[in-house]
Amino acid sequence: MGRGSESFQKRQREKDKRERAAVKQARRHGKLDFPLEAEETSPLNVRSEAQLYEDFRLLNEKYQAGGIDEETFERGRDEIFEQLGLEVYS
Repeated sequence: MGRGSESFQKRQREKDKRERAAVKQARRHGKLDFPLEAEETSPLNVRSEAQLYEDFRLLNEKYQAGGIDEETFERGRDEIFEQLGLEVYS
């Protein structure tokens, strides 16, 4: 019985690796846009902590490069922080 959960965990790790690789490739080719609208937070759309930190890093890079304005940056930042369970100060 324990074998099934090991297989699931391995598949999940492999899926996460593929997703990270796709993000890196998209970033290299300049095709990555940060989703500005908040996704619904149902159990199926919950992002891992690592994915949320990656989203914040990308959002910050886009803001620093002048790709988005301060209001959009703050809105995206607040959404990510809320999903991470961090306090949001406005």
